[in-house]
Amino acid sequence: MLYGEYDRHLARIEQQLGISLSSRGNQITLSGPSDAVAVARATLNALYDRLGRGLSVDSAEVDAALRFATNAVAEGDTRAESQFGGSAAIQTPRRHVSARTPGQKDYINALRKNELVFGIGPAGTGKTYLAVATAVSMFVSGQVDRIILSRPAVEAGERLGFLPGDMRDKIDPYL
Repeated sequence: MLYGEYDRHLARIEQQLGISLSSRGNQITLSGPSDAVAVARATLNALYDRLGRGLSVDSAEVDAALRFATNAVAEGDTRAESQFGGSAAIQTPRRHVSARTPGQKDYINALRKNELVFGIGPAGTGKTYLAVATAVSMFVSGQVDRIILSRPAVEAGERLGFLPGDMRDKIDPYL
């Protein structure tokens, strides 16, 4: 649903951009500062396009669309739907994974175009998740013959970090 349950998606866009959205049937009226209205229009178009492709829209997708739309409008492109997901979408046998930030989109595109990619950044930003999802997608589509997983060398008794479970636990969510 584009509007969200009880129009929550529209309310989220209003709150984030400081504009007013009113809906009557299948029409939405936007009012507020012109730059914020442009971001809202691009956000709604991106979400509508996502629904048209048979994908779901939840609050996380609304936030992602807002980030892409804000970035697109700042660069003079009012078509955030061309940036949101789009070429940076990953299809695995179990789920559809989309970039949620412009940085993630660039990372996915780099993973697809280059043989070796170094991903650095704060914990919890999706580096490993996107890398494995991209690898599984490329493996399933026949672009690569195998996936090689390696782990850092650690001394005996030294903790590897927060990587719970065995290899099967780590890969099964993607297959």
